Amino acid sequence: MKRILIITGELSGFNYVKELIPYLSEHLKVYGVLLDEVPGAERILDSKELIAFGLFESLSKLPSIWRGKKIIEKFLEEKEPDAVLLVDFPGFNLKIAEIAKKKGIKVFYFISPKFWAWGERRIEKIKKFVDRMFVIFPFEVDLYQRYAVDVTYVGNPLKDIVRPVVSSTEFRKKYNLKEPVFALMPGSRFSEIKYLLEPMLEVSKRIEGTFVLPVASSIERNYMEAAVKRINPEVFLVPEEERYNLLFSADAGIIASGTASLEAAIAGLPHVVVYKLHPLTFAIARRVVKIPFVSLPNIIAGEEVVPELLQERANPEDITLTLLDVYKNKEFIKELLKEKVSSKLTGGAIKKLCQEILKEV
Repeated sequence: MKRILIITGELSGFNYVKELIPYLSEHLKVYGVLLDEVPGAERILDSKELIAFGLFESLSKLPSIWRGKKIIEKFLEEKEPDAVLLVDFPGFNLKIAEIAKKKGIKVFYFISPKFWAWGERRIEKIKKFVDRMFVIFPFEVDLYQRYAVDVTYVGNPLKDIVRPVVSSTEFRKKYNLKEPVFALMPGSRFSEIKYLLEPMLEVSKRIEGTFVLPVASSIERNYMEAAVKRINPEVFLVPEEERYNLLFSADAGIIASGTASLEAAIAGLPHVVVYKLHPLTFAIARRVVKIPFVSLPNIIAGEEVVPELLQERANPEDITLTLLDVYKNKEFIKELLKEKVSSKLTGGAIKKLCQEILKEV
């Protein structure tokens, strides 16, 4: 049986891979660098050993990242898989692409490195080391074709994944939530939680309503419980598996920039996008980033459909005023999200990705 190694980093990519592995494992022997064990795959390394965020936050993880890279390189030498599938996580995965390509292993990439946001330095590496690029946003196809990269739009997996399990009425009744309901989603990385959780909780004390926070599986629940108890014990903590029920049930939300913001857009949830980085990391990013928006809904729409509060603007006062404005105009924003974001994405991504990979291996 032919073999494939899948390498993921952060939670969003891992969630897609959990859906993909059952399809691939029917035809291929699947190995993985994964956040958790997944039936159908043999995990060779825990992705948490590789995850760091921000230039300065990464320094303490360098020894662990180096060890992980060596483990993967040794695996490629000994097992000689027929292909590697790299999922997002470009800072690390592009290094693995180079190693695998030099060993004559086919390299597939799912969820494009955002060279269109960060400049074109990565495009030469992609051209040189990636055999096929599978993208999840339609506008990325033209961008890659300009550089003669073999690119396929497979759809966006969130269109299939972002679904509630229960109705809004059932969800609110389950937790006895009083209207209006606001979603708090401060991110899935500890570095995000460090910067965003406290201002979000401060906002929850300033607005009348019920605030609900799903705890990401990558974050210790005890840490979240302690923060909530200290700042606002009235905030409801719910398990991560309730996140989509919440997005479809809430009236508005405060969402960290990233996958969660696009999930909220697909669910039609009006929200404020917030984000903070280490000040030096942000100063460097501000000089490098080539597009006017940071949130995926606004990038897809090509205009601001949800407000973005970054760095010093991600403070309780500004977030409170902006959230109240979003709540006031929630019906208008819902229509914008449907028309300018969700309607531009198609589903069936995981199944199509599997079909494309099996054509090649």
